[in-house]
Amino acid sequence: MRLLSFALLLCFAGVVLASDPKEAEKPFKDGLRYEQNGQWKEAEAAYSEAIQLNSASALYYLHRARVRLSSGDAAHALEDASTASRLEPKNGDTFVILGNIDVLLKNARGAITDYTHAIELGANDAAAYNGRAAAHMALEEHEAALADYNTGIKLRLDNPEPIRLRGDLYIAMGRFSDAMDDYDQSISLNPNNPDAYLGRGFCWGQLGDYRRAIQDFDKVLSQRPQDAKALTLRGAARFRLTQNELAVADFTEALKITPKEVYLYLARSSALVRLERHAEALQDREEAVRLAPTSAEAYLARGGSYHQLGLHEKGLADRSKAIELNPQLPEAWFARGSAYYLLGDYAKAQSDIAQAVHLRPSYQEASDVLAEAQKHLEEAKNTAPTPVAPTPPAPAPEPAPAKVEPAIPAPATAPTPAPVPAVAKTSNASISASQHEMLGRAFTQSGKYAEALAELTNAIQLKPNLATAYNARGYVYLLQHDYQHALADFNDAIRVRPDYSNALQNRAIALKALGKAGQ
Repeated sequence: MRLLSFALLLCFAGVVLASDPKEAEKPFKDGLRYEQNGQWKEAEAAYSEAIQLNSASALYYLHRARVRLSSGDAAHALEDASTASRLEPKNGDTFVILGNIDVLLKNARGAITDYTHAIELGANDAAAYNGRAAAHMALEEHEAALADYNTGIKLRLDNPEPIRLRGDLYIAMGRFSDAMDDYDQSISLNPNNPDAYLGRGFCWGQLGDYRRAIQDFDKVLSQRPQDAKALTLRGAARFRLTQNELAVADFTEALKITPKEVYLYLARSSALVRLERHAEALQDREEAVRLAPTSAEAYLARGGSYHQLGLHEKGLADRSKAIELNPQLPEAWFARGSAYYLLGDYAKAQSDIAQAVHLRPSYQEASDVLAEAQKHLEEAKNTAPTPVAPTPPAPAPEPAPAKVEPAIPAPATAPTPAPVPAVAKTSNASISASQHEMLGRAFTQSGKYAEALAELTNAIQLKPNLATAYNARGYVYLLQHDYQHALADFNDAIRVRPDYSNALQNRAIALKALGKAGQ
């Protein structure tokens, strides 16, 4: 009996010795030092030793949770943070950590609950507000995210990361100028942050300054040469500046990194079309269809290639497939209708283009072609058919390579203006102004600017009040950096149609290029 009591006494003494709060302080301080230096494994071991010596300290569990989270061990971090919250349920810092863990586990709603609890407990900490902002942003709750970022940034003005993240939020909200201000501020605090340059470059592209966008993407790629997004965006910017060979090179490099990215095949194909490498463009579009067999956009693009190569039946089939996949896509109806129009089947053209206008009442280009198709049908009813010179089928407009990029590039320098082209020798009275305009637009998309200018000039001479033709010809001049002639055409387009928003936007770009912004 005495031996048993003695053994129990020894065990009790061992427990007392193992749980010694004073002895726990030393490994805890070691853990703090390791944590400060980013030595996560050493810090975790030190905090574990402190916990063994004093398992009642919520602080020790909290710190071990933090370093485990920093090393990516979310599951064990959650165990520690949960233990800390049981030991000290009114510690707001614990719920900040729990919110951080929720973010890592992609539990945004749980993160919002934990951050809110932390704030209610008095954790007036930038991390709590910035963390909750990120969770709101993940749920696309933009206004709530913005309010939290504003508070978090005010609490700590020297931290560049939440300022950059707020810039990302502004992009999601379409507020590109505000985003630009945030990226500038973030870069001023940390000039070596490639993510800030990436975001700012994106904004430059949205605002039409592709040259500055490229400069920012260059900075990203100097630090991260394999950044597929930077390569993709730089390729899109180069495409807008008609630097087609360079655009192809960027898209090709991005495809080496992300070989299953459908957008990249479609973007590269558009640049290849401009270089008149139509067979290669078709290969890219066929690959896009293979990778995304339910993408209306992929079929729409491939149909364009088929038409360019004279395979009109296949082109019409692809455009029909695009309509089948997405009957709400006005571009698909307009593309098929345009093909019918150029092939002389005005009844089918009228039906398709009318549907495009129905889906998008502001689709001015479709409305113009629809009017021409209706005019041809009326003429066919009232007069006997007379032979006309056949109109060579032209490719439908190329799809834009990037939805995130503006439609019109903003050139930076103004070379010597070129003369306005004379009427094309191929002009024929039997070809309508709208047909000349459509051919001009097709030539523009193919990068054949001389032919485009000639066709658009034909259109204007046949119909001097055709605002869309003036705007289209001004766009060609803009692509060639001939800002004086571009400005003249945009002015004529606005003279004919004062509310022509696209021409107003283009004129602003031309004025800026000429140093006359605001006039």
